[in-house]
Amino acid sequence: MSTPIFEEKTVTSAMTKSLMDLHPRELKGIITEIPTLPVIYQALFQQMQDPEVSVSRVAEIISQDQALTAKVLHLVNSAFYGYSKHINTISRAVVILGFQAVRSAALAISVFDYFKDEESNPHLDMAQYWRHSVAVASICKVLAPVLNIQQAEEAFVAGLLHDAGKLIEKRYFPEDFDEVCYAAKELHLSWFECEKALFQSHHAMIAKTVFKQWKFPPHISDAVNCHHLPITATKAPHLASLVHVADFLSYQMDLGAPGAWAPKKCSQDALKLLEFSLDDFDLHRSAIEAEIEQSMEILKLLD
Repeated sequence: MSTPIFEEKTVTSAMTKSLMDLHPRELKGIITEIPTLPVIYQALFQQMQDPEVSVSRVAEIISQDQALTAKVLHLVNSAFYGYSKHINTISRAVVILGFQAVRSAALAISVFDYFKDEESNPHLDMAQYWRHSVAVASICKVLAPVLNIQQAEEAFVAGLLHDAGKLIEKRYFPEDFDEVCYAAKELHLSWFECEKALFQSHHAMIAKTVFKQWKFPPHISDAVNCHHLPITATKAPHLASLVHVADFLSYQMDLGAPGAWAPKKCSQDALKLLEFSLDDFDLHRSAIEAEIEQSMEILKLLD
């Protein structure tokens, strides 16, 4: 039997506090007011942290929810994974694609489900937001093996979710969100630059706090948290640097984030750590463009 995807709690008065007055240490307490993921996602992510978990156990958890099962199978049979034969069971998907790929699919689906009803507003076009997210994810996926970052699927997820904190701001701190958009437009600043000028916290920090509550893998949370300042990453510095570079390159492809101006520069520390030059981008551009085209398939999960 399919379980409800989300039961939205009434937001308490604590959530009406402005980010302008909120110290980063207060984030954890405020974030507890944000509804968590369904039990099925929490159980799945917890089980998949266990190196001894069995295929049958993972399949059993996913199969408890018909909607999740359908979406996982839709994704693993899409052009994104490129497997030639149809996969019709979760067990087969886990065996063929591996635990990491299925977990990455579930991570992406869980966040898509959470924000699937989010509507565009004058400041943020949601279709553009998701296209940017997929573009960054695709660049991460293509460049990860080139840069000897072994977990390409998790690199894709970190790229896909790097700006999730903006949607959390939009939903739970709407006045602050509008203030950032207005300042960015008037002052020709990036989103992160506006947040630094206005608040003590920022969208990446907010996303990390929420992902920790949702029990996401720590290195994905770290990469998302540090993607604007990759030199500060402690758990996944290479992954954070990759997301940072991919985010910068997305603007060069006219697939940047809506609602603000492009970042003015790419971190030299990130490029040095990755042993990558922006001039190297042209060597991989065609592969990245092909990956972006295939990866746009996952946006059907928003329907």
